[in-house]
Amino acid sequence: MNMIFLVDGDNNIGTGLQGIDLLTPEDTVLVFYGKGQTLSSVQKLCAHTQANVQYLESVKGGKNSIDFQIITELGVLVGRGEADLAYVISQDKGYEAAMSALRARYADTFREVALRPSIQSCLQAAFLLRSATREELAAALIREFGPAQGAMAYAHLEDLFAPAPAPVQAPEPPADESEPAGKGASGGRRKRRVKSAGETPAPQARAKKKGAKTPAKDTEKKAAKAAEEAPAEKAAPKADAPAGRTVSRTHRGGRRRKKGTEKASG
Repeated sequence: MNMIFLVDGDNNIGTGLQGIDLLTPEDTVLVFYGKGQTLSSVQKLCAHTQANVQYLESVKGGKNSIDFQIITELGVLVGRGEADLAYVISQDKGYEAAMSALRARYADTFREVALRPSIQSCLQAAFLLRSATREELAAALIREFGPAQGAMAYAHLEDLFAPAPAPVQAPEPPADESEPAGKGASGGRRKRRVKSAGETPAPQARAKKKGAKTPAKDTEKKAAKAAEEAPAEKAAPKADAPAGRTVSRTHRGGRRRKKGTEKASG
């Protein structure tokens, strides 16, 4: 960002050159002085600046000669597109008419063309615009507003322009879990066991499905029937047993053996 300052040497030039020491090598200062005027005092005021200073003597003497030359130079700069930020430094309000004409007709060729009483009055935001790093901005704010206010201003700007934190995305559920949280995969209900191919159903389940009796029930009925028949068999001897013979049971499988009460004859 370069600025051009057109300084009126006939109108309180000492006040107009205040702030020239704050300029950079990118800035240009055009000092217009009257014909035959000495420059020693003016050059002393410009000794400590880094800006490019040019001294332009008025072509003709007389009243308002410098004013017309400044307006002519400003018009040329605007026409060339070189007056991005151009300021006429003077306390003469007669420049306002020329400024208004330039703004109305050539406003799209520059950022700002204005009349200012001094160079320093044109640098209100220059310390911000010329800061290339955070450190330079902090130093410029401290230099402009003092240590306390400058540090507070920098901290406030840093909070305002800090990048917003990235939103935290909730973890996505697995592909096979589409039910709401708090329930199982089947919504709180137990899944029915699906019989795989070739699986043989259990004997009890098969019997129950067909309406048949289970092996356990058959065993209980047989035991009960055997218990009922056992006393009757002991109490009533068989009718076909011979007289004089007793029937006894062996311990082997319940086989019966007949014993004679008398020895058989030879």
